[in-house]
Amino acid sequence: MASKRKREFTHCKVTATSHPRAPWRVSYPVEVDGVTRRKRRMFSTEQKANDFAAEHEKDVSDYGVRFGSITAEARRAFDYYRDARHDIRADGIDPPTFEQLVMNAVAALRRDHSDRHRNRTTIAEAVAAFLKYKEPRIGERYTEALKGELGRFAKIYGTAPVDSLTGSEIEAWVCSLPSLGALSRNKFRKSIKALYTYGCATDRAWCQRNPLADITPEKVPTTEPKAYSPDATKAIMQAALDRKSSLLPSLALGFFSGLRPSETMAIDLSVIDLTADGFRIPGNTKTGARIAPMTPACKAWLGSQARRTGKAWIGSRQEHSAEMRAILTAAEVVGIFDGARHSFITYRTAEVRDVARVADECGNSPNIIKKYYREIVAASAALVYFAIRPEA
Repeated sequence: MASKRKREFTHCKVTATSHPRAPWRVSYPVEVDGVTRRKRRMFSTEQKANDFAAEHEKDVSDYGVRFGSITAEARRAFDYYRDARHDIRADGIDPPTFEQLVMNAVAALRRDHSDRHRNRTTIAEAVAAFLKYKEPRIGERYTEALKGELGRFAKIYGTAPVDSLTGSEIEAWVCSLPSLGALSRNKFRKSIKALYTYGCATDRAWCQRNPLADITPEKVPTTEPKAYSPDATKAIMQAALDRKSSLLPSLALGFFSGLRPSETMAIDLSVIDLTADGFRIPGNTKTGARIAPMTPACKAWLGSQARRTGKAWIGSRQEHSAEMRAILTAAEVVGIFDGARHSFITYRTAEVRDVARVADECGNSPNIIKKYYREIVAASAALVYFAIRPEA
């Protein structure tokens, strides 16, 4: 059957065909990749063909060829926007236009896609960049602490993208770390949280949100500091001497002069005069300079080994911890966190009975000494403690 035109349209054309099941065809314009093309659609009745052509003709006439190719899904989206717009305005909100809404959504989608695929910074890369940024801005002690804590974090999750970990995953890892108390776990949380805060900055955008933002630190119980007994102290010092450990100078300065581990890692043995009654500890960000006591016990233990120059401890914090564990095992003593310094303050307070003096020697406040260290051990125990000497 020959094709014949049934109704005239400006943009669409309705024709009859010989197709047995769909004898009516509509040819209509659409835009494909920026180019106007004509498509065809078949209908079973002339009425359906004319209805479709009339509707498409109106859309093209009113909004152009591009609008004429809009799908039913897009039309439903606009209907939803139009209905919701009235409710939004009733709430006192001025909604954006449908065009602005779609453009903003597409821009956000592209931006998120770009960030995820361009800035897939790994944990190891983030830790390295963060440490490089922090090193000139913080002290040596804090730098070493950050390297230790974030280094362990990067060792486990180094290849993972920064934005791939959740707060619950990080919290579970922190809680799984062996032999750590609440205070140490809080330090890990603080360091990792600082790493993510740095990574969330706009110019980096390694992640959209800090996963530890809602993780609170653990409550740390306040208890009296623990001290080694005189017998345990002697066993530790003798084990260090017998093993010819490079840790011996820092142990001697901690047990018998009250230095902090960070101070033993910074002080040079060449500035210590074994014939003097004290030596100067330079000030830092935590405390000012002070004169630490050179007790006879400290002189004896420093004099028992040949090294007189260089830092009291010349290795890293990790090597310090490993060597300390080996010495404690050899001495058959259970370790105490910062036990050398705590022991000195405990026995020194019992020996001299002068809170202000001990506070000045150790770089603490008198209130701390009075609150935590007074009346813990008897003066007789202090005599035994400071009488510890090396055996050949």
